[in-house]
Amino acid sequence: LEKFAVQARQLSVPFGKGEGLTLASLSLSGGRFSQKKNLLEVGGVTLKDGDLRFSRDRNGTLSPLTLLRAGGSTAANGTKAATPPLRYRIGRVSGAGLSIAFTDGMLVERPSYALKNIAFTLEKLTGPTFGPIPFKLAAAYGPEGSLRAAGSVTPTPLKLKGELAIQRIPLTDFAPYLPDNLNIILVDGYLDTQLSLSLASSGKELAGNFEGSAGVRSFYCLDANTEDLLKWDSLELDKVTGSLSPFTLAINDVSLSKFYSRLVIEKDGTLNLLHLYTPKPAAPAGQSKTVPSPVAPAAAGKQKAISIATVTMQDGTIDYTDRHLKSDYSTTLYNLGGRISGLSSQENRFADVDLRGNLQNQSPLRITGRINPLRDNFFADLKVSFTDIELSPMTPYSGTFLGYAVDKGKLFLDLQYKIENKQLNSENKVVIDQLTFGKRIESDKATNLPVRLAVALLKDRKGEIRLDLPVTGRTDDPQFSVWRVVLRILKNLLVKAATAPFSLFQSLFGGKEDFNSVAFAFGSSELSSGEREKLLKLATALRDRPSLKVEVAGFVDKERDAEGYRNELLLKKMRAEKFLDLVKEKKTRPVDSPETMEFSPEEYSHYLKVVYKKEKFPKPRNILGFVKDIPDSEMKKLILANTVVGDKQLHELAHDRAATVSSFLVEHGKMDAARVFQKRGDIYRAPAKEGEPGSRVEFGAAVE
Repeated sequence: LEKFAVQARQLSVPFGKGEGLTLASLSLSGGRFSQKKNLLEVGGVTLKDGDLRFSRDRNGTLSPLTLLRAGGSTAANGTKAATPPLRYRIGRVSGAGLSIAFTDGMLVERPSYALKNIAFTLEKLTGPTFGPIPFKLAAAYGPEGSLRAAGSVTPTPLKLKGELAIQRIPLTDFAPYLPDNLNIILVDGYLDTQLSLSLASSGKELAGNFEGSAGVRSFYCLDANTEDLLKWDSLELDKVTGSLSPFTLAINDVSLSKFYSRLVIEKDGTLNLLHLYTPKPAAPAGQSKTVPSPVAPAAAGKQKAISIATVTMQDGTIDYTDRHLKSDYSTTLYNLGGRISGLSSQENRFADVDLRGNLQNQSPLRITGRINPLRDNFFADLKVSFTDIELSPMTPYSGTFLGYAVDKGKLFLDLQYKIENKQLNSENKVVIDQLTFGKRIESDKATNLPVRLAVALLKDRKGEIRLDLPVTGRTDDPQFSVWRVVLRILKNLLVKAATAPFSLFQSLFGGKEDFNSVAFAFGSSELSSGEREKLLKLATALRDRPSLKVEVAGFVDKERDAEGYRNELLLKKMRAEKFLDLVKEKKTRPVDSPETMEFSPEEYSHYLKVVYKKEKFPKPRNILGFVKDIPDSEMKKLILANTVVGDKQLHELAHDRAATVSSFLVEHGKMDAARVFQKRGDIYRAPAKEGEPGSRVEFGAAVE
């Protein structure tokens, strides 16, 4: 056949109910067929004003395939006919005014999709051996969407090189394909994409590269409770390049503008984000489980290479609500934005971070540092500064967990977090300024520990509380939580305020002094130089905390203090004798007193004899009845043995110790005497901590 042409009008091929192909016009020109060569050549095929409606059923079978007859032609002897395949060459296939509608019956929702005003061209079609086929396609989708594609394609083996442009494709149309256990409702959003593709199949693997840009605009989704979850005005990915095998991805710029997110802690204490995904139920007992085939480790050199030059965010808002409280707490972060530069999956490359925002349009937030979230081992070295946070709106928290409203106060946070090789080291420096509690709030979750006392102990004269809360741990430990550790530290502070209040002062002076007590030598009520220094530090801390009152209580070690008391009493008598002699000889100085007297070895022996002679107990005598001279050691032994020390004396010793400390705090520590109280109790009570001296004065605290 030479130079034949075919024209058909009003073609109709039904596939089933409401489905099929209709075509107003199909024309074929420049036709030629050679039976000898089994070759069909066509100059051009033109389709006009057609409509194709098809679907797939629940099994995935496309409805046009129902037109095909199973099996093929066979020869008379039952074998397939040995007819050589038809070869063909078509110069050009074009179409205009076409539309396609597809319904997916595999899904319960049976979503439908329609392309309208389709215009296309295919050139240089050959078969059964395919060559490159240049193509062009343009179509409209929905009210505003469009699709354009151009390039060349080779069907077998697949090779594709071309450009694709998609505009204003509504994402909501594809919501039925979201996983069933993803609990979100897609409300709005449009996809725009421009891509250049170069793909080729090699066996079962598809290789190639791509470049272009993509954007998702007017995105909006709700959570399962139909409450706002996430939305943004524009998400742009510019200058995207990459390859499939090995996989690489490089993005020059990611920009997110006018974004909004909502975080909620539900009444059961869980975060709303955890409810966005429902894990699939485990297989019933006894039911066989499909064992996944082992995945071979990635070959060397095939590690995914991903890089993002810059991520820019602007005009962001995060709403936060906590319903896990006695009364709900809500706040908002505004003006969230900033820049992350240099993201890369390479192990030794780190991105610079600079993010900022404001709490309630007032308190500034800034996050700076370096991160690498794309490498196998997550790395972060970040500093977080959050300043000037008003505490009075946080009364729902303080009322629930502390039992008090917050009348005023401001919070300043200076946090530093470093994560490397799954090891976290963090410093949490906290400053609370002018914290003032208000009315009592009844709550079954409130602590019984002395919150107001702890605040008074920690607050200095300027009204500031400064805390340093270091946290370390393994990020791969499922039991580890930064905030759990911080809360445990804060609880320990409250416990210390209740049991050993002045131990909270240790960090103020960078030492290990125990400011809950001062120790005394056995039997003595005099302060050593070291304990005097400790009391001066304690007085400094107390002067900076004018709302605190200090309680002073003396204690004794019943056995060792009794013996020490005897020695101290002997020494006191010897000093009095020496001072009396100096007075008689008029050799005293203004600074002299019985307590300042010291002895040389000769003087010690002399005044020991003076005291011995004045003691009223029976003494060894010679045959003439005179008091017998005996060695110093024997004299001392007799004096001590005949010195009575009972409860009365030990109570006096405990009182003297308390009085000594009280006087020192007032006279040398410059404390107001009205803030120092002596407290009586069981003077024989053992120390709270093992190893602490029984001969001591302990301190208590109270709030005015």
